[in-house]
Amino acid sequence: MIAFKKPPQITSPFLLAAIMVASAPIAVRATEFIDIGDRNQVFIDGRYIESAKNVSIEVCRPIKTNDSCLVGSLGGYSSIIKPDGKFRWFSALTKDGINWRRVSGSVQPEPDDILGAIFTGACVFVDPKAPPAERYKLFNGLKNTMQASSDGIQWKMFSKDVFPPGARYPRGMDSHNICYYDTRLDKYVAYVRVNKVFECPPERVPYYAKLGTQRYGGKNKYARRTIGRAVSDDPAKFPMPEIVLEPDDKDPIFGGVKVMDFYCPQVVQYSHAQDAYFLFNCRYRSYEDWYLPIDMSPFPQSPVHGTYNCGVEDMELDASRDGIKWNRYDRKPWIAHGKPDSFDALTMYMTRGMHVVGDEIWMYYIGFDDPHTGNKEAMKRATLSRVVLRKDGFTCVEADYAGGEFTTPPLKSDGKTLQLNIETSAIGLARVEIQDANGNPLPGFAMDDCDRIHTANSISHTVSWSGNSDVSKLTDQLVRLRFELQFGTKLYAFRFAKAE
Repeated sequence: MIAFKKPPQITSPFLLAAIMVASAPIAVRATEFIDIGDRNQVFIDGRYIESAKNVSIEVCRPIKTNDSCLVGSLGGYSSIIKPDGKFRWFSALTKDGINWRRVSGSVQPEPDDILGAIFTGACVFVDPKAPPAERYKLFNGLKNTMQASSDGIQWKMFSKDVFPPGARYPRGMDSHNICYYDTRLDKYVAYVRVNKVFECPPERVPYYAKLGTQRYGGKNKYARRTIGRAVSDDPAKFPMPEIVLEPDDKDPIFGGVKVMDFYCPQVVQYSHAQDAYFLFNCRYRSYEDWYLPIDMSPFPQSPVHGTYNCGVEDMELDASRDGIKWNRYDRKPWIAHGKPDSFDALTMYMTRGMHVVGDEIWMYYIGFDDPHTGNKEAMKRATLSRVVLRKDGFTCVEADYAGGEFTTPPLKSDGKTLQLNIETSAIGLARVEIQDANGNPLPGFAMDDCDRIHTANSISHTVSWSGNSDVSKLTDQLVRLRFELQFGTKLYAFRFAKAE
């Protein structure tokens, strides 16, 4: 028996699996509610599941198109940005999101270009609080600099010391670090690489001795990439980052050594829902001959300290309400490797940003047919490719096949209709009951009054009760929603909408 209390904090990788709650909701005080207004709500944790039976939160994996959008020396790090008539520092542009063309870096996008890409290890973002001359910011974690520009062509130095010296390489800040303006916090947020130092067992000291002594304070020391976060009111100065996500004891450890890193922290504040952040987490698993039946001789070894920096990478989806506490769900790959000899057979890096196309979200990544080695010939074969998912379709609530249900905590809403992002396919069914704050069905909105939802695949399905979909009279009341899901129905999101 597991009961949810508001606000629920779920950290288990098997969120809400087969939750059984026998008791009805108890009476609540008027202050115990969530104000959702008319904003969209996604199921990335147990916030909207106070009591439940036979339901779970499932990760929804995107469709790999296997498009070869662009092939060549792309590097591993990239971002997508929509043309806005001002910015012109693009590496590539596209009219359909599928076929891309390279540009020189100061080319004015054509009127029908819908998207641009930037292939660089620095992070570009729009600063909404800056004057026009500094509208665009360019954060380079490795150089520890922030530049500013009005158009992405002419850049001026904005800050030469964004982070304190202790955050810099070799303690961190290599690879693709990111920065953006967080509208929820009204502050600037950066996610950066932090090299966390560990002690290795005696049998590994000969391997790590030079590296540990040179960089990490002892011959028995080694480091793994983790994800740090820092927040600031001023994009020119950030405090030391604090680690918010790192591989734990459930992740690969062999011979007393952690062999997995979190690489390139591609965090996106999801603008289409209330309080939702997604992390497209590049997982780097090292090749080491003490636990793999592998000949390491073909791979490059550091001439300075004699260790390898070689391995394979895929993508994990993590999500958070605050950008600090992250749910890793089932830890299975969100984007998995391609088949042998395919362009993404061994390594992939997520492109920063997402593109909404109608009811879909398009995202991009760069794939390699070679391990993380820096092989120049493999870099020439790097391929930008695309994945597709439905809007809000990162996670969903799904019941056992025979059916399940869950009830929300008290909500305060502002809308005329209740709309669901829902998929029933042919067999699935769903219903919704609206209750008062104490769990009593409201007249006219009981489960048996609900017109059963069927044959639906919509991001905005309007719920009705005996033909009536108007819930505007419930505005400013505290209500609970009780969802009934059957036969494979997936519920991705809900909202009280002010208009159809």
